[in-house]
Amino acid sequence: MNKLLIFLLTFGILFMTNSALATVGGPTYIHTFKYNPLNESVYYTLHSESGRGCPPELLKMSLNSGKSTIVFSCDQGEKLLEGSGSYDPYLVNAAIDKITANFKNLIPINLKSNKISVDISFVNYTNFSPEISEIKNANFIASVYQDGKKIVDFPVSGCNLEQPFVFAGYAIPGFDKKIVLLLSAKGDCWEGGYIYESLHVVGGVSNLDKKYLNFYKSDSALVPNEGTLVVFESSPETSNNFILYTIFGSILALGLGYFLGRKKARS
Repeated sequence: MNKLLIFLLTFGILFMTNSALATVGGPTYIHTFKYNPLNESVYYTLHSESGRGCPPELLKMSLNSGKSTIVFSCDQGEKLLEGSGSYDPYLVNAAIDKITANFKNLIPINLKSNKISVDISFVNYTNFSPEISEIKNANFIASVYQDGKKIVDFPVSGCNLEQPFVFAGYAIPGFDKKIVLLLSAKGDCWEGGYIYESLHVVGGVSNLDKKYLNFYKSDSALVPNEGTLVVFESSPETSNNFILYTIFGSILALGLGYFLGRKKARS
């Protein structure tokens, strides 16, 4: 009986420990954007709290292809922490800062002052996995415009049609025709949804106003400010409904005005 009790207690402790360490979903934040002219890439720190809960990683995004690759990985960060006997993420951030120390900071800009706008269009829903049909990802297309002229499309993921998408813009030292957009939106759809942030290259811009916008992106969700854009999905159906409501409202207002005018004339 004592052996059985010891076994059950041991199993219970191991189960609770593994459950506490296993993370299904969580937010992913990116910050500290720097430019390396030697390989024309933007370096940024990514901190994902989903999966096993990695320490910060360093990634680089090519301004030519728009693709990102890992420079300082989760495994490297964990090895550094284990070797030091500490789990302070400051040690990993210090190692990342050492790699990017001589790179140039990106310049946060005001998207509205640069006449840059974004339109989000819904594409479809897809299952998160074949085994979990209850959780679905919403797929969208983001269309970027400057002064009303479309300059690029790129796919983005979300969780539902009602969610907001927050965009921030950054100018790149030495570039006048390209910027990068930071997107912060609900993208990890587990447990009601978590913020997932990503970077996107946008070319074809012109007459950039590079006046520095005073805000700092930290290891947390992007907070809207005077230079950011908060965008909601605008499907053709939504637009058509808006047009119909506008026409109906105009007719109603005209009819009411005509009725009141005739009433006033009689009196």
